[in-house]
Amino acid sequence: MSFLIYAYMYTLIPVLENRLEKRIIDISTKDVINTVARTILKNMPEEDFLTTVLRKPDYRKKLKESLSIFLSSRLKYIFLIYKDEENKYRYLIDTKSQEDPVNLLFTPLREEKTILENVFRKKETQVEIHKEVSTIGITYYVPIIQKGTIKSILIADFSFETLQEIKSLISIVQKGILVSSGIILIILIVAVYYFYRNVILKQRAYIDSLTGIYNRNYLEDIRDVIDLNRYVVIMLDIDFFKNINDTYGHQVGDEILKGIANLLKENLREDDIIIRYGGEEFLILMKKSDNDPEGKWSLQVAQKLLQKIREYKYKGINLTASIGLNLDTHKARNLMEAIKKADITLYRAKRHGRDRIEIYKETKDSSKEISLAELKDIIESNQIVCFYQPVVNIKDRSVLYYESLARIKYKDRYLSPISYIDMIKGTFLYFKFTKLIVQYNLDVLRKFPDIILSLNMSPSDFLNDDIIGMLTNVENNVVKRLKLEVLETEDVHNYNTLKKNINKLKKFGYDIVLDDFGAGYVDFYYLTEIDAKYIKVDGSVIKKIPYNQQYYKLTKHLVRFCKDIGKIPIAEFVENEKIHRVLIELGVEYGQGYYFSEPLSIDQTIEKFSH
Repeated sequence: MSFLIYAYMYTLIPVLENRLEKRIIDISTKDVINTVARTILKNMPEEDFLTTVLRKPDYRKKLKESLSIFLSSRLKYIFLIYKDEENKYRYLIDTKSQEDPVNLLFTPLREEKTILENVFRKKETQVEIHKEVSTIGITYYVPIIQKGTIKSILIADFSFETLQEIKSLISIVQKGILVSSGIILIILIVAVYYFYRNVILKQRAYIDSLTGIYNRNYLEDIRDVIDLNRYVVIMLDIDFFKNINDTYGHQVGDEILKGIANLLKENLREDDIIIRYGGEEFLILMKKSDNDPEGKWSLQVAQKLLQKIREYKYKGINLTASIGLNLDTHKARNLMEAIKKADITLYRAKRHGRDRIEIYKETKDSSKEISLAELKDIIESNQIVCFYQPVVNIKDRSVLYYESLARIKYKDRYLSPISYIDMIKGTFLYFKFTKLIVQYNLDVLRKFPDIILSLNMSPSDFLNDDIIGMLTNVENNVVKRLKLEVLETEDVHNYNTLKKNINKLKKFGYDIVLDDFGAGYVDFYYLTEIDAKYIKVDGSVIKKIPYNQQYYKLTKHLVRFCKDIGKIPIAEFVENEKIHRVLIELGVEYGQGYYFSEPLSIDQTIEKFSH
């Protein structure tokens, strides 16, 4: 039996060796070679590849630099060759050469010539294993094909110690029957090790370290292969998460993120893909069932998720979420476009009050909605302008100052912040956006020494040290001509710092204007704690005073109240003659609105109002 086992093992070992050798080579090198080949194809010009490489040194240099990145102690040589009209092989690129070897003659070895001819004939990658060479273990010959024609051959040489390891293992097997089974086990372990090492490394790269769900790396890997007809896209964002971090600390925020990730896993199927898309934003690719090919069941799942999040409490903190749902994924050109549409819908849900679901609907204006990626590019390239609307004496039309209104240019129109500000609220993009607006207006004030402006600022702007630093590093003649309008646009958790910073700016010389008075919940806190010179009565009140006695009486008392405490009232949203007449009757001195002027660029403003 021992002899038969030995004979069987002895005859089986070469077969196992070849199979194992090929498997290990594929695992260890094929991904690298495919990546190198994809790099060439990614940089493939529209015109003829071979002609471009030969005639354009800059393109050749760039391609060489891209390929040189892959050189390592294992991948030792990468070069491109081509066959000329006389069927001679010549160099295109040699990543190891300091000189440009283009068109130099390449002389293949006898066995290598056969391999090259096979590549041209079969249009397939060929692999050569060098068992007798101590420096080069494996050579790949990869055809570079453009429009069905081989333009070049990529040759890559690996120095690969694993071949020696395999031969050593096989040699041990051949030495005796007693250790043959152990050697087989070792070979299997080596194969499994290499395979699972590749799998585990990929898994680690794809898993978010905090939540244990997939990350954006995984999304990048599946974006081109996922079948959009089989999935619904759900974007879920935890409401007011920045406030949670600011109030309770990032450790609590991290625990909440882990809890929400576990909640999603518990309430979704294994076939559904959950990805941490951003800080507190989750992407769910929900697989459609055969019984529900349109994915309408996903709406009920989304409602269930919202309810589960409302019920979930970490240390007594109440949580809600907003969801954007894209059912029409099959209409998107690719996965990223389907995600973009769900993302737009998510921010619509946040603008409409949060803790709700919005469903994406194709409309004629859908293409005009700005995405977060587009907004990021606009802000980072500083495509921001300000328009100016005057605050005037409503009797003689003399200008008190001009309110600065931020705009971004998107496609063929200018967008006001109301259409996109919620997308970036609480992110670094928001504060960069604010700083760009501040700098824009400081530049205008320095350019036009007689103009007086106001700048809208949210509570979070007054809590940002960089913005406070910008405003306290301004020359006095500019400070005197810039008013700061305090908006009530968000929840405030640090009133003491807010009060301290606003009053600091007041002492520095800025006039403070309380904006949107009468529309919010903390107006009287601002009144009692912040030394403001002007109070702007909100347009939602002003536009109804000619038609509604309650709003008329409210405005009358607000105006009287402002004057009693030494503040100057300003009426917003003066849009017609009726409102104008009532304001004069109520004793309001200043107003702002389209009745006096629409917002204009700075050049138009100077031209229209300078005398």
